[in-house]
Amino acid sequence: MSEIMRRNALPPTSRRARHIVASASEATLAEQVAMRAVSATAEYGMSEVLFLKQTQAVLEQQCPDAAEALAMIANSAAMSIAQQVRRFGQRMSG
Repeated sequence: MSEIMRRNALPPTSRRARHIVASASEATLAEQVAMRAVSATAEYGMSEVLFLKQTQAVLEQQCPDAAEALAMIANSAAMSIAQQVRRFGQRMSG
């Protein structure tokens, strides 16, 4: 036999209150999506910089005379990636 339990009814809420809660939920979700996008972009940028620096190290071992040029190329590319990540973060911040 099943027992009937009394349920506590929530007080009625106005349409305006429901709208405010829905808007807050949407705004929160949008912020979370923006944060994840910035985080994913930064993570990808860092992995690309790591790949560049690893490639630089390998190539410098193969051709020590090119070390200066390789460093300039890798560092320029790394700075460009960092600037792209920064610009993306700024656009996402509004």
